[in-house]
Amino acid sequence: MAQRGLALITGGCGGLGLAFAKRWLARGGGARVRLVDLAPAAAGAAAVEALGGAERAEFVRCDVTKTAELEAAFADADGLALVLNNAGVVDYSGDLFADWRRQVDVNVGAVVDGTRLAAAIFEAAAAAEGGGGGGAADRVVVNVGSMAGLIATPQMPVYTCTKFGVVGFSRAMHVAARRRGFRVHALCPSFTDTGMINENVMEAAPQTQRGVAAFGGLMTADRVADELFTRIVDDAAAKCVLRITPLEGAAFDEPGLHPAEAAIRNDYIRKDPVGFVKRLFGHKPPRTKA
Repeated sequence: MAQRGLALITGGCGGLGLAFAKRWLARGGGARVRLVDLAPAAAGAAAVEALGGAERAEFVRCDVTKTAELEAAFADADGLALVLNNAGVVDYSGDLFADWRRQVDVNVGAVVDGTRLAAAIFEAAAAAEGGGGGGAADRVVVNVGSMAGLIATPQMPVYTCTKFGVVGFSRAMHVAARRRGFRVHALCPSFTDTGMINENVMEAAPQTQRGVAAFGGLMTADRVADELFTRIVDDAAAKCVLRITPLEGAAFDEPGLHPAEAAIRNDYIRKDPVGFVKRLFGHKPPRTKA
């Protein structure tokens, strides 16, 4: 896909965020990035310089948990094409409830708020095109989750809670967004070499070493960025949740139909089969060949 325009990336000044920014800018053709981060001004300026300067990148200092600041970061986002809700926090101290409220506010609250703000811009763009979801391929939200959003992690129950929230929210939004002219996906990598987890962090928190080893070690941020853009950003038909581990590689995570969901659906079909088909196909039953 020759997708261009502005990419807004929270937590964009380092780690995965910076890798995502480099991957987007590699497209050329007027691609730009807006790095939305709580980093000090000097760190933001250094990130902009690393990306090629002010013509290609800009830094907006923002606490993503504060709606007014996040709204300001989304202002004047002309040509917005990609939003990466990437900002996140974690605690490896072993205290099960350490800094739990901030983890919830950053990892879930800011993801919902960032998706809300992206949706307003993307829906307006779709309406300007005449409505419908025809332009969804070129307007994408990616919410950065974690393998901890797919597998319960007893050592970090609050972090697990937040990442399960990201995945569940993204699965629901994936369906809703298509009808509104944009796409929503979740990215779930295992341990990746960033400021949140690296050799120094593991040395200070040995309990994390076993978890990292179980997944096959640390991945590079560049590897995760490459998989994200190849499998999701550049594929209009991509499924919702992409998981990435060193041992398994990249694969979409598609849960089977829950027994309760199957029972409800089957009961609904029995009561109103015509209505079910209409809702399934959005208008009327498909024609069948004679």
